[in-house]
Amino acid sequence: IGTMLEEVDRLALLVDRLLTLSRADTGKAKLSLDLVDVPELASQDAEQLGVLAEEKGQSIQVQCSAVPNWVGDRIVLRQALMNLVDNAIKYSPSGGRIEISVSQAPEGIILEVADTGPGIPPDLQSRIFDRFYRVDEARSRQNGGTGLGLAIAKWAVEVNGGRLTLEPTDGAGSRFRITLTQTAVDAMVAVHK
Repeated sequence: IGTMLEEVDRLALLVDRLLTLSRADTGKAKLSLDLVDVPELASQDAEQLGVLAEEKGQSIQVQCSAVPNWVGDRIVLRQALMNLVDNAIKYSPSGGRIEISVSQAPEGIILEVADTGPGIPPDLQSRIFDRFYRVDEARSRQNGGTGLGLAIAKWAVEVNGGRLTLEPTDGAGSRFRITLTQTAVDAMVAVHK
């Protein structure tokens, strides 16, 4: 019964993620314009997912610089960040470290999630945002992955006028960067008026 319940949970998650992507494809995803304190959002997500990290003996560290509030859909951005942090926890080893950083750059607000996991081989990096793609099929099934988390994260960032990229690292681990531009947000505000 326990195995069946786990499978039901996995299928419910898959259906929920497919519905999210379906709404995105049809343009029926309704966005709101919220004033978002990005460092506060990062801290809240780290606190919420900290329990999962503790179960694996991992630590989540948040480093935030002063950045202006950002205007966009808070819930959709949060979904992207949660997917990135959840992946970092899943694929980092016991005792690993996950770092979330928020900073200001000329191109906008930068939100990064870095981990101490095995990283993504260079020859597979071009496909990681594809739907249903898994770097390691066996490991993804073991961790409950559906192969949709990064595709949803990319959509969630882009629909908010931002950009999600996988950044080069100096060795093991992965570093995902969300760039939130104010210019794109200004355009979104104009469309909503």
